[in-house]
Order: sequence, then C-alpha cells, then structure tokens
Amino acid sequence: MNGVAAQDGSRPNRRRIQAAQTRRDIILAASKLFTQHGYAHTSVADIAREAGVAVQTIYASVGTKPQLITAMLDEVDTIAEIPELAARIQRSQDAHEVISLMVRLTRQLNERCRDIITGLRSGAHVDADLAVAYAAGAARHRDGAAICAQRLARLNALRPGLDTATAATTIAVLLSTDSYAQLHTEHGWPYERCEQWLRDTLNQLLLPTATPEPPKGS
Repeated sequence: MNGVAAQDGSRPNRRRIQAAQTRRDIILAASKLFTQHGYAHTSVADIAREAGVAVQTIYASVGTKPQLITAMLDEVDTIAEIPELAARIQRSQDAHEVISLMVRLTRQLNERCRDIITGLRSGAHVDADLAVAYAAGAARHRDGAAICAQRLARLNALRPGLDTATAATTIAVLLSTDSYAQLHTEHGWPYERCEQWLRDTLNQLLLPTATPEPPKGS
C-alpha cells in the first residue's frame, strides 16, 4: 500500500506519487526541525529549506504551520496502513487474528513512522503545540486499544473475569510507543521479535488458556 491511490480506484499516476512524496518530505522536515528548534522557533521558510521545496509548495501541499501538526498524525496513519488493518480487526471472527492484527498495526506504526513519532515525542516536552499533537496521537492509540478489546468481547473471547476496560488498558500499555522504545531501542530487539513477544504475551493475558493459537499456516 502506498497511500496515494486515486479516489476513483484507478492506479496512481506519477504526478500523484510525486506529490505524495513531496508532502511526506515536508512533514518529515517539519518534524525534524520542530524537534531541534521548537515549533515557535521554526518558520515555514526553514521547513522549505530543509525539505528542498519552495515555501508556496508547503502551503499548496500541506497548508499552514499549524496544519503541519495535524498532517503529521494523518501521515502516520497512511504510512502505517492503519485504516486497512483497523478495518480487518473489525471484520475478523478470530480472537487470535484480532490480537495479531493489532500488534502488527502498532509494529508498523513504530517501525515505519519512528522519525515522526520521535519528533512529536521529543518536541512535546518543550512545546505546547506539539504536546497537544502528541496527546492526540496517544488518544488515538487508546481508542484503537479499546476497539480491539471491544471486538474480543463481542467474540466472547476474553478470559473469564477479564472486563473489556481492563483488556483495553492492557493492550494500550503493552503496545505503547514506550514499550516499543524499550524493547527495540533499549534492549536491541528487532521489530519481528517485538511483534512475536507482544502477540504471545497478549494472547496469554487476554484469552482463555484453553484456547490455543492455531499452528502457523493452518
């Protein structure tokens, strides 16, 4: 998935692909500069120089500087293919698949969007606007965890005694950016190992022990 398909379902042409890449370059440049210098001390001209585009290109492609923050969150969703995976979670009739898809979603988010997440996270400590954006991203994560837990509850798949709210909190905490930062950055685990461990751990914590995960490839 490249996130630039035409709305009418046709294959994206070269111009659309280039426009999407330019938008992505601008967002990454803004994220980098916001982290290094702060939102207030970064001008649109600074972002244009970093991205290698004209100032007018930023306004045409993304919008004003405040709109760049919202665009960062939207770009994260596109790069990580979150809408597609979220839709599959809602359609799935298998509890193990629901958990696997949620773990894959957060892996792709942290693996593919590390620069943007790091930029928002670092800048949030010193800049009020970036703090609002980072909080919005955290709220999206909690909402996604709640949706996953609710899907498991509708499938009657949660282990006895586990309520939906506790399941949602468990998912949100284990699949947070902090967890990935510790596993991948601090402990050096590759993302594949992170995904496997988080999936297995959530299966153990959320599902009845008498519900073994199907063998791979079955």
